Amino acid sequence: MLTDTVSGAGCGASVSGAVLRALTMLYTQDIAHCFENSPEANGESARAYDSNLAETAQSIAKITEWYEQAAIPLLQLPQSVEDLAPLQAISDRYRESFSDVVILGTGGSSLGGKCLCELAPRNPSAERRSPTLHFMDNVDPHSFEQLFTLLSPSTTGLLVISKSGGTAETLAQLNIFLHWYQPVMGPEQTAGHITVIVEPGNSALRQIADKCGFRILDHDPNLGGRFSVFSLVGLLPAMMAGLDPAAIRHGAHETLQQTLGATAPSDSAAAIGAALAVTLERERAISMAVLMLYSDRMISFGQWYRQLWAESLGKAGRGTTPVPFLGTVDQHSQLQLYLDGPKDKFFTMLITDCTGRGPTIDIQLNGGVALGALNGRTMGDLLEASQRATAETLKSNGHPVRILQTNDLSEATVGALMMHFMLETIIAADLVNIDPFDQPAVEQSKVLARKFLMEMDSS
Repeated sequence: MLTDTVSGAGCGASVSGAVLRALTMLYTQDIAHCFENSPEANGESARAYDSNLAETAQSIAKITEWYEQAAIPLLQLPQSVEDLAPLQAISDRYRESFSDVVILGTGGSSLGGKCLCELAPRNPSAERRSPTLHFMDNVDPHSFEQLFTLLSPSTTGLLVISKSGGTAETLAQLNIFLHWYQPVMGPEQTAGHITVIVEPGNSALRQIADKCGFRILDHDPNLGGRFSVFSLVGLLPAMMAGLDPAAIRHGAHETLQQTLGATAPSDSAAAIGAALAVTLERERAISMAVLMLYSDRMISFGQWYRQLWAESLGKAGRGTTPVPFLGTVDQHSQLQLYLDGPKDKFFTMLITDCTGRGPTIDIQLNGGVALGALNGRTMGDLLEASQRATAETLKSNGHPVRILQTNDLSEATVGALMMHFMLETIIAADLVNIDPFDQPAVEQSKVLARKFLMEMDSS
């Protein structure tokens, strides 16, 4: 589903088609500078990339089979519509009843929704103002003490998310909120403020919700948390924030169809990204994947990506370490290392055109003191120049740099990008024979945490 291919600088045969444009133009991907200016240009690395890209045809075939057989819920969600009306009714009640909504959860139960909600305007002009959303994904007592000083129980709704229903942090968070609610409102009124998302079964969270009369929504047991953003886990908070869930799914659908409809792996942006990441890890000893973001509204996108990539691919001694980067802040704190330190990093720059946006810099307000290149420019011009300068500097210093570019940060665009990275992760995992949907090593720390809790009584 790609309509335009633009040749890039001389690399391998498949790399030459380096800029891919989706039908909807939601984003483009440019990998032309991932091999040039390096000793491997037009050499072994480029040939290895071509081989890995060809191998992704098998991965795309698997994804297509999963889609056709409805075997992976992630692949069916972008075209689903029947669940949106019931979710809208719940969202409307929260928007009408509460000035604040707290979302309790951790990891995949929180990061996707938080990422989406950052797109919402801070001061919406809609007739009905959205409640302020608070994502509490840690168990720092200080943070909860501070939160409780800001909120009122009577005007605060609660959304509790845990796929398993046994997440210790989420159970503790909920109990602390019940301590806060009930002295003011009592159990029955408290129940009207709380909705729980949990998979069917006999988990502790499900039992609590049943006994206390909370509204219960089913989490699909076959949908992993880090792949759940297009389900009620991510969309219900987004709807409470006033975002359009259909637009989010539409963007995801466009990206998915691009891969499903690919006549060759080079027609799939996700397959290209996966082949590139695996090639750089194998051939150039790349150990870090740096995602460079230039919008404050994408801070949580970086955290969401970090969990997706790390927890899906960090297994059996394999995997690159994902590192979110926020420019221009991190240009002043990390770029020195990236440019002049070890060449063990693969950079993905997510750039949004911001030329001409924001207020214009007026030197008359400085008493006429000239500001050089800043004179008469907008804040967006400065951000745009910083993005371009960083990209060019990394390229000229021989670092592999991929450019993902968007015209805006709409619900559809972010939905498209999130689906891109999920497909890229799944395809990369297939290339290295790793199951992207499990996280076996995480369980050890959970077992030890429970052990240490039990030992506190005897210490």
